[in-house]
Amino acid sequence: MISLRQAASKLSARDRQKKNGNSAFEKNGKIGRLLIKMPGFKNKESTRWNKAEDRVMVNPALLRICLLFFLALLLAFLAFPEFLPREIEMEIGDVADQDIKADQDLMILDQTSTAAKREAASRSVSPVFDLNDQAVIRARGLIHSAFDEGRSFYRPYLSDISGEHADIPPPSDSQSLTELKKRFYSTFSLDAQSGTFEAFAQINFSLRVEEVISQLVTEIMERGIVADRDLLSTPENQRVTVRYLSSKKEKTYPDTSGFFGLSHIQQVVMSKVLLFRDDFKPRQIKAIVTVARSILQPNLILNQAEAVKRRMEAVRKVSPVYFQVKRGEMIVREGQRVDELASLKLKALTRSKAEFNGFPRLGGVFILAIIFLGVIYITGFRHFHEFKLSDKDLIFLSFLLVISLLLADAASLVGQPPARGGVNLEESALLYMVPLAAGGMVTAIFLGPVIAILYAVSISILTGLLLESFVLSFFYFIGATVGLVSVGRAHERGAIIKSGLLVGLVNIGVLLGLSLYYENFLSYQTLIECGAGLLNGLLAGIVVTGLIPLIEMIFGYTTNIKLMELANLDRPILRDLMVQAPGTYHHSVIVGVLVEAAAESIGANPLLAKVSAYYHDIGKLKKPLYFVENQMSGHNKHEKLAPSMSSLVLISHVKDGVELARQHKLGQDIVDIIQQHHGTSLISYFYQKARECQGEDQPEINVEDYRYPGPRPQTKEAGLVLLADAAEAVSRTLLEPTPARIQGMVQKVINNIFSDGQLDECELTLKDLHLIASSFNKILTGIFHRRIDYPEFPAKESSLRVKTANGHNRIKQSTNDSSDKDGAINGAGQEDLRRLGIS
Repeated sequence: MISLRQAASKLSARDRQKKNGNSAFEKNGKIGRLLIKMPGFKNKESTRWNKAEDRVMVNPALLRICLLFFLALLLAFLAFPEFLPREIEMEIGDVADQDIKADQDLMILDQTSTAAKREAASRSVSPVFDLNDQAVIRARGLIHSAFDEGRSFYRPYLSDISGEHADIPPPSDSQSLTELKKRFYSTFSLDAQSGTFEAFAQINFSLRVEEVISQLVTEIMERGIVADRDLLSTPENQRVTVRYLSSKKEKTYPDTSGFFGLSHIQQVVMSKVLLFRDDFKPRQIKAIVTVARSILQPNLILNQAEAVKRRMEAVRKVSPVYFQVKRGEMIVREGQRVDELASLKLKALTRSKAEFNGFPRLGGVFILAIIFLGVIYITGFRHFHEFKLSDKDLIFLSFLLVISLLLADAASLVGQPPARGGVNLEESALLYMVPLAAGGMVTAIFLGPVIAILYAVSISILTGLLLESFVLSFFYFIGATVGLVSVGRAHERGAIIKSGLLVGLVNIGVLLGLSLYYENFLSYQTLIECGAGLLNGLLAGIVVTGLIPLIEMIFGYTTNIKLMELANLDRPILRDLMVQAPGTYHHSVIVGVLVEAAAESIGANPLLAKVSAYYHDIGKLKKPLYFVENQMSGHNKHEKLAPSMSSLVLISHVKDGVELARQHKLGQDIVDIIQQHHGTSLISYFYQKARECQGEDQPEINVEDYRYPGPRPQTKEAGLVLLADAAEAVSRTLLEPTPARIQGMVQKVINNIFSDGQLDECELTLKDLHLIASSFNKILTGIFHRRIDYPEFPAKESSLRVKTANGHNRIKQSTNDSSDKDGAINGAGQEDLRRLGIS
């Protein structure tokens, strides 16, 4: 039997050189990674095993900074809402309850007149168009190029300079003529069937035709063609501003008559070409119109951005319109209805009274809140072992702080005399009813008493700063502290109501002490405040009772109250386990007994450990007969399976258990322990069997294929379940379960698990392991207790009922049957032991 320290020294080189453990030890090449981590240390890498759909990875530092700034900013705004002007609570149509006069000269912005003036200035800006005057030059060059090429082609076939045809006309099917036609039609984007080229070819692309087309195109394009004439002007403004892009000049035209619309170009061109009908034949006239129409495209483009810019500039230059209210001028008289003008004057009066700058005070509270919350967080992180907050925990605490601060602020506003209406309540009495102790109680239930104490300190000081009252800060701190201490690890909802009642009684004592200090003892106000304090505690208990299921659902926490419900062995899934897998059910119950006692000894959560043990093997419900504890008939289904398939069957029960746990909503804590209760341990029995069956020509077996996927246990409770699961299983293989053998078996199981590195990522210390071993020994020794030997009876009486030495009746069976069964059990036990990798 080897000790824990000896087990640590026998670790393999692979385990000593892993790079995904605690880097502080591994980077130095030490085996310190094997030592159980100190309390409070948390492996950062080990928390990243969750699937993407289960957890969204967010930069923790960024999240914490954002939460800190948000809480500080919220507190600053709640503490000084007056940093913005407070309006007089009178709207149009309200009846004034008093005369209101201007106590100073006011210059009031006439928004209606100013808006009308600015609208007029905006409408006065004319539309802006950009004229591309370079388009004319390009169009004329295009016309000249096409006609010059045509004249060059037909020149050799002319008899003289007059342009008459020679005796031999050009061949109509020549390659050069075909290419010339293609270029001509392509240049003007015309249909080859239009006959335009042939019409000009009849007059040999006369220079006169070129001049007519160029003159026509130039005249129209210089004036400007717009795609839609409706864009040129509006009913309010007939002017148009044209910017010439090449010359960078602009000109404003009083009307739009000089511009052409694209839809009217055909008519304009036709009317101008008809002036030359005596010079050309109809066919040439049609060709001229076709070419000119193809060239004439919009070159006057609306510049919407420039127009908007000029309108904005015109609006900016408009001076606001003000009217004056003299000091002493009546704004509204008592009994009069507030009209639009009076409302405008009242708002101006409110703004004039808010001349002080509230931002410095707002910034001061913001800085103080950041420093205070930062100090609380750093103090807890460095000096409290239990202060390990995940992102979810921080969001939950921030949510509680926000709700509590808003509740206190709302109570301070409602409690002010002008807002009481007909209810004659003192403001302090209303504030004493705010159940801020509920926040401390909820925090203690979900995150533990240490974090709850820090929360109580934070909420009491922040509320005192918000309400500017040390008395209320002290009152809230005492109530929250009593609540979190009394609620403890509540196992039933009635305990929460009792804790709330205790908070109420302590509140009465605090208020009586305060009233005696302020020499106001046994007054009517003291009685009202004591009643409010008692109601505070009762409300806190009721609120906490109602919030627990909601918080469990939203944040995925598992409370002791829910664990008590899950611990009921009559739950459907446990009943299914008892019927379908009785061996597994009995094993789980024994493991629950083991971990509960061990958890008590090391300061872990015994209820969570016990309930997790009940459910840790529910995945075996999918294939119960593939696990030895459920093979009542003695037939082993793994005999017909390959070792690799058998290992997959065993590994699958973890995945199946996680799915069933989520399906039955057992809570994330139990799901995690189910997933971690085997860690990454090796299924040594089937691994060795696979190696024995391996042929020479087969590839080497990968040991990782025979390990559970993990992760390793992350908490004390998960580590306990892993240890108890293995110890209980191996205890069934003992031939003679004497106390000494049980102790040696437990020590060996813990040593092997420890040496395999399965406990590296949980917070179990060496001291904890010794306490766990002692607890396991005690429980298992009690389970496998010995009885005194009874006298032998004749075989015929072997089935008769006899009375034992302790007075109980039992059935005495034959010695031969018993010895045979013991032998069978012992043989099966050795096989089970090898299968677990222990022997």
